[in-house]
Amino acid sequence: MERVSHIKLALFYIVSLLFIAANIYLLIVKESRVLILLPLALGVVLLALYRLDVLFRLVIFLTPLSIPLTTFYPDSTINMSLPSEPIFFGLLGIFVLRLLMENDFDRKVWRHPVTLMIGIYLGWMLLTSFTSTMPLVSLKAFLAAAWFISAAYLMATQYLKRGFSSVRELWLLFLAGMVIVIILTIRKHIGYGLWNKQIAYKVPQPFFNDHTVYGAVIAMMIPYLLAFAADRESRMKTRLLFLMLLPLFVAGLVFSYSRASWLSVAVAAVVWLIMKLRIRFTHLLFTTVAVVVILFTFWTQILLKLETNKTDSSSNMVKHVESMTNITSDASNVERLNRWYCALEMFKEKPVFGWGPNTYQFKYAPFQIREFRTIISTNSGDWGNAHSEYLGALVSSGLLGLLAFLSLIVSILYTGIRLYSRTEDSRTRLLSMAAVLSLATYFVHSFLNNFLDMDNAAIPFWMSFALIVVLDIQESNKIKG
Repeated sequence: MERVSHIKLALFYIVSLLFIAANIYLLIVKESRVLILLPLALGVVLLALYRLDVLFRLVIFLTPLSIPLTTFYPDSTINMSLPSEPIFFGLLGIFVLRLLMENDFDRKVWRHPVTLMIGIYLGWMLLTSFTSTMPLVSLKAFLAAAWFISAAYLMATQYLKRGFSSVRELWLLFLAGMVIVIILTIRKHIGYGLWNKQIAYKVPQPFFNDHTVYGAVIAMMIPYLLAFAADRESRMKTRLLFLMLLPLFVAGLVFSYSRASWLSVAVAAVVWLIMKLRIRFTHLLFTTVAVVVILFTFWTQILLKLETNKTDSSSNMVKHVESMTNITSDASNVERLNRWYCALEMFKEKPVFGWGPNTYQFKYAPFQIREFRTIISTNSGDWGNAHSEYLGALVSSGLLGLLAFLSLIVSILYTGIRLYSRTEDSRTRLLSMAAVLSLATYFVHSFLNNFLDMDNAAIPFWMSFALIVVLDIQESNKIKG
């Protein structure tokens, strides 16, 4: 115990001196007034050393409310969400130090198959960061993934295993942050007119980069709202709280005008029905593979049919949905085809190790062709990503990178669906269903966008992983008992 106290004291002095030195440098050399943030930063350090659980809960609440550094410093060559990402980076450091010095982390979490799959996913990502065409960019992307996973998965498992009330509290903190964002976004949107689809792209700023990630995160939250509202063991006023939040989140989803988010919620409803019917996971897997094979077999005919759709995205909800399959004149859809084509061509050039994590946006420009260029394409090709989590993994880390990501998806869905099928505990069933449906919305959205490099999407994503793993371990303990 005395050794731990000495370690904490040493860490406090080291970090304090580093902060003071860094801020003096910024004030004198860079003429930056960031020095005034020093007391806040030291407050965070104190929380990290003495009340880590409070800091962990605080950063979960702050994640949806964090703002990119470039909002304050547009010319900055680096970007991160403030204050969440620096805190997550600090949590990663503390987590590693604790592992090295105390080695008291739950071994059952370490040995869980999902954790092993995450380890393989991160390990391959690290390897391809060293073989990357832009190693520094890729290593930063790897570190970001590592600090998201260390906090929202590994540390979250230790908090979530305390019981249902802790699970609900942690999600309520994130939901509370989202409530503020949704209210501010809708308020801003009303100023331009709620039916103004064009402005929907930027009204979630500065909290969310654009309407697609904003819609994706809202979609991920809806299953949890429904689950907590449906819990019969909770007090009525608690259930009513979540029920009253539901219309706000639905409004946020609708007026995000994110077609992928709408689609993901519809697919999640189908997944809910499948889980209710308790269809075996192996049957689902074979069906999914069969559908993919059929799509590839008849891809040309499907494209010819899609080319007949001329409906552009619109503030008219029906036409906006119809425009999802317009691949001839809808700029957003055609630009997505442009990014996908570039991704596949880039993969052909580097199929084993890929181009390196997070390098796509800097490298795809030469692979663009005239047929897929749109009014929103850039000549330098220096904006955006592959518009697909799956193709993004393929380009970044090669074929094995994609297989690692797909294996991760299969392992978590298998664990979650199996848990739901075998448990007799109503709350375990409720939470496992919510986590699977939340992840299902993101996995569907992943065909059309990729957001796991953004903290506001990555944190609820990995927290859902943590919840399923914790529930699975607890259920296994009951069965063995």
